[in-house]
Amino acid sequence: MHLHRLPDGTDDLFRQYVQYAFQPNAGPDLEESDRPNPPHTRYGLYPDASVTADDEPVTICSSYDFSLWVRDSLVSAGGLSTVATPPEHRRNGYVETMLRKLCLLYRDDEVSISVLWPFKHAFYAQFGWATASRRLEWETEPSTLRSAATTGGTWERVDRDAWESLDAIHEAATGTDDLSLDRSEAWWRTRQLRSFGTNPYVYRWRDDDGERRAWLAYTIDGDWGDRTLYVRSYDAADLEAFRHLLGFLTDHDSQVGEVHVETGTDNPLHAMVDDPDDLSPKLTTGPMIRFVDVPAALESLLYPDGVDATVEVGIRDPLLETVAGRYRLAVAGGEATVDRVGDDPTGDAVASIGAFSQLAVGYRGADALAATDDLETDRETVETLAAVFPETATYLREGF
Repeated sequence: MHLHRLPDGTDDLFRQYVQYAFQPNAGPDLEESDRPNPPHTRYGLYPDASVTADDEPVTICSSYDFSLWVRDSLVSAGGLSTVATPPEHRRNGYVETMLRKLCLLYRDDEVSISVLWPFKHAFYAQFGWATASRRLEWETEPSTLRSAATTGGTWERVDRDAWESLDAIHEAATGTDDLSLDRSEAWWRTRQLRSFGTNPYVYRWRDDDGERRAWLAYTIDGDWGDRTLYVRSYDAADLEAFRHLLGFLTDHDSQVGEVHVETGTDNPLHAMVDDPDDLSPKLTTGPMIRFVDVPAALESLLYPDGVDATVEVGIRDPLLETVAGRYRLAVAGGEATVDRVGDDPTGDAVASIGAFSQLAVGYRGADALAATDDLETDRETVETLAAVFPETATYLREGF
């Protein structure tokens, strides 16, 4: 089987595959899509080495190129999306073959991390991906937020051309937060400010000194008397700015019955309101990641000052023989040198590629992984890996 970029003239074919996989209730007639997209590449798996627009792939996917902040470093990542196989080609292992070929292509293109939003966690876990962040989904009446809110400054409606000012707020709010995405202009215009069939309202807040410190994009859905305000994206530069954002939401109490917003798990909203029982937070898993090039990924990161350690790690990988093996990781002066020293996944510590990726990006610490037997090692090595890879708050909010 061969992985190819989809030839020109295959847009309808791509939409047929995606519609059957994700919107089968729409029937066989193609629905027009106004979903905007940042630059991406569409791939198909074909039996032949040479293809034209008349050839039909056995499975397809899309891939987005972007960079993620991981431990104060920007790391190249590939966002995997719209994996779809028509029913006549299912249960033949084609998706596994496509995933393997795509990951090898990432490696050859110096992309060291693959990221995806799974339709089912267990499906991608079997190929080495693992959850990298979680999120809280809050749904409550606007009045519940009033005790945590404040007013002042000025809210102003803006359009997509204001993306640069919103990006500045985003950088002030997230900085180099682990797994935050380095947003391009195209990403702002097609993912944050208009995405997935939505055309949201976009507002920006300035404080009394004229400094821009918060923004949000939202939609209002439902019929009169049963409307919900959905915050699609937002940033607040600090806690005070977040309180003003909450104030903006409470001002819709005569228009909507509920407000829905997603945050990272470290958001303090439950501690800010008078009665946290009036909130309805739901903890959900976010995207999944895996390394496709262990040395490149680890050598691109920054490490804690004062940590000087060498450890050998065995990594098991069900998808990529090029990844499975033994690695020597030497950390000094905030940098790492990584060498592959054997093909057998043995060492001072042993983990799956998914568990090791979680450790490296900060989603799960060495102690937590060892406690669930996802990291096989002794106490001394746990302490070494905990010093090298301290646990952090990860939050990747972008869909693709």
